[in-house]
Amino acid sequence: MAPRASAPHEKSAIDGSTFVGSEAANAGDFRVLLLNYEYPPLGGGAGIASAALAQRLASRGVIVDVVTSRPFGARDYGRRDGLACVTLAPGLTLFRVRSKRRGVHQAGFFGAGSYLFSAVPAARRLLRANRYDVVHIYFSLPTGALIPALPLGDIPVVVSLRGSDVPGYDERNARLVFAHRVLRPFTRWIWRRASRVVPVCESLGALARETWPALSYSVIGNGVDLDLFRPAATDEASESPTIRCLAVGRLIERKGIADLLRAWALLPRGCYTLEIAGGGPQTGALRALAGELGVSDDVRFAGPLTREEVALRCRQSDMFVLTPYEEAFGNVFAEAIAAGLPVVGSDIGAIPELVAQGENGILVVAGDAAAIARAITELGDDPARRAAMAAGNRARAVALLSWDRAADRYLALYAELIGVRHSTHAALGALAALPSSAVRSSVVAP
Repeated sequence: MAPRASAPHEKSAIDGSTFVGSEAANAGDFRVLLLNYEYPPLGGGAGIASAALAQRLASRGVIVDVVTSRPFGARDYGRRDGLACVTLAPGLTLFRVRSKRRGVHQAGFFGAGSYLFSAVPAARRLLRANRYDVVHIYFSLPTGALIPALPLGDIPVVVSLRGSDVPGYDERNARLVFAHRVLRPFTRWIWRRASRVVPVCESLGALARETWPALSYSVIGNGVDLDLFRPAATDEASESPTIRCLAVGRLIERKGIADLLRAWALLPRGCYTLEIAGGGPQTGALRALAGELGVSDDVRFAGPLTREEVALRCRQSDMFVLTPYEEAFGNVFAEAIAAGLPVVGSDIGAIPELVAQGENGILVVAGDAAAIARAITELGDDPARRAAMAAGNRARAVALLSWDRAADRYLALYAELIGVRHSTHAALGALAALPSSAVRSSVVAP
């Protein structure tokens, strides 16, 4: 194995969160090559998820190399294996390649394709220079399209499904539907070639099986930064004459923001406020709709916010409200739960896996503005119930939604795929000390 060259070390992750590396980074030479066309500050939930996993793996002594897109204007002054790079922590190195994305949160088909074109030579060079134990790919498409171009040999390949890479996920996006129709045979090939396919939630795995009924998969969900997303401390609490509701998401049709505005038109004026965090192509149309419905005084469009700003808004809110038509894991729902917010959501995707009807929130049919308004009123009129849900949600997040738990499950999967049962490497050997429920990698067979 080629020696690991040094590169400049940054004190914080690209998403701005402080990361403290572990001395365990020198404990062994287990290596993971992680491929994802988005990584903070680029992209959305999948970028955050891949960054969180990479950081936790590195803290456990795993050497993680990431090939991802370079943000516009970014400069990487490190050098390793003949490639520009930046080291975020001991054992965690980013190799960022050119990608002509539409924007920070939207790649577009051309942006995704340009990433593939630039990533092939970088990933090939790394695979020749280093002995990787696992290659981990986020998104079967576009990123999985790298597989036939790479000298993988017998290296286990993990493909994480995120939502839009699964046919049938977003039937409202005509271009995506057409692309999946054309590429469906290639998608099936990628899944067959993978050593394990890992959907982020059970509902996404079931949807993938509609494309390939023989698919076996292991479900590993995302985690939440429990230090960042937390309930308001006593000295942070503030009184408000209104019930403060928060929605977070891109302003696109499938997020159902227009339905929230129609629901607000059914609520008594001046009793409920809605802050919408996010940007997107529907911003102008949604602002206009709010004006037409007469709810502009009760609705605020905050625009795109940093994760720190979103966490602060959670601590300043009484309820989280979002009723999308499609959702995979739903990072924003997990973050709201970690912050102790009662949830009004739709009964689709993984939302019911996070929100138990009537226990920690209320689920409605997407698109039903009257049902959304009733659910908001039901919780708004019962502060004791909201308080009980808040406490239960925080406890639920601590027990089930930590990134450490997600990293442990991925480590267990890696160990299974490479046939490791008893390892002297700190990251894998530590699995023996964990409860089996924390690391079990169950395979959902057809």
